[in-house]
Amino acid sequence: MSLLIALFVLAIAGSFAIVLHLRLGATVPVAALAGITTALAIGMIHMIAARGRDRRKVRGEIRDLLHTDTRLGKAMQEVHQRLEDIDQLEKRLEAYEANLENRVADLVDRHVVESVDGLIDMRIDDVKTTLVSEIQMIETLVKQLAEGVKTGAAIRPAANGALNGADAEPPVIDTPLGHMDDSDVLDMVRKSIEDNRVDLYLQPMVTLPQRKVRYYEALSRLRSDDGNLIFPSDYIRVAEPAGIMPMIDNLLLYRGVQIVRQLTRRNSEIGVFCNISAHSLVDAEFFPQFVDFMEHNRSLAGSMYFELAQSVVKGLGPVEVESMSALASHGFRFSMDHVTALDFDPKDLTERGFKFVKIPADLLLSGGDDNGAQIHPADLSNLLWRNGIKLVAEKIESEATVVNLLDYDVTLGQGFLFSEPKPVRSDALKDGPSDEQLSKAV
Repeated sequence: MSLLIALFVLAIAGSFAIVLHLRLGATVPVAALAGITTALAIGMIHMIAARGRDRRKVRGEIRDLLHTDTRLGKAMQEVHQRLEDIDQLEKRLEAYEANLENRVADLVDRHVVESVDGLIDMRIDDVKTTLVSEIQMIETLVKQLAEGVKTGAAIRPAANGALNGADAEPPVIDTPLGHMDDSDVLDMVRKSIEDNRVDLYLQPMVTLPQRKVRYYEALSRLRSDDGNLIFPSDYIRVAEPAGIMPMIDNLLLYRGVQIVRQLTRRNSEIGVFCNISAHSLVDAEFFPQFVDFMEHNRSLAGSMYFELAQSVVKGLGPVEVESMSALASHGFRFSMDHVTALDFDPKDLTERGFKFVKIPADLLLSGGDDNGAQIHPADLSNLLWRNGIKLVAEKIESEATVVNLLDYDVTLGQGFLFSEPKPVRSDALKDGPSDEQLSKAV
């Protein structure tokens, strides 16, 4: 743009010089000087005009900057005002949060107190219910004991007669009480029960080959006046016909529940087997209360198993089946012991709620031809396992037996080789057996 203006100025100055020389007769130097002067004058005029435009432009920009500065000042004031509002809002929010925390804390404390009070009330109700059921069971046991002692004189002759038959003298039995007649044995048994000399023993069942204690079997033992043990083999032959065995069985079941409670507090994987007789299953007075008692202790269902002899299982009647179903409905399962023949049906046992079968080691290792087995005993463990039943080999007394049982896939064992039954002190039924006591039972 500046080049075009310069050319335009030169064109005008040159034309003016030519006109002076050709039309007005001015000499060449004079005409040239006049042209140069004209070009300088036009250039000066253009520069002055351009500077004027620049000044106006600068003044306009200055005015715009002033307006912008004014707007910025107002904006800054608004920002400061908003910052002050935000500060006030934050202070109000902090105060609100503090108030909210206090309210929440009060609500939580109130809710916790109400919940704890509710739980305490519920727990008290549960304890009351359990205590009532236990008291009812104890009353039943005491009543049975009192009736047994009261009717002892009338029952004893029938017991002796039923036992001896046509023989004038009782049969000779190779036991510590074999020298005593049935009447004296029965008196001793009744006296032991009356004086509460019925002890609880535990014998462990171990895993094979690890020999880790997995379960216990609860056993009852009576003590005579002089402290000697009276084994079931000594008194069952006279106590059962006299109607005393249900009292012993029921007392064992009740104490078994107590010991299971204590054991599971220390190890939830430990289980206890308690024998239950056919007499208990058909006892119209005791068994309904026992079922009610177990309903309140259904949390023990995975740790307590009821054992029935094979002879009892084979002879189950409608009443016994109904009694077992009542226990099974609360989650409790069964074990079959005192097995003398391997002709049982695993599927039928499973349907009745059996989870274990205890077979003497000698019976397993003797082969299946003479004991009714449908398959070879070496395959029995897998057959039972497929039906949800575990095989326990009992009465193991030698290391050689253990080695042979491992070939039969037996994973649980019980016997004097591992431990004989060990007593549990009566105070342990209240406070729970100590770790030392349990270790002695292994």
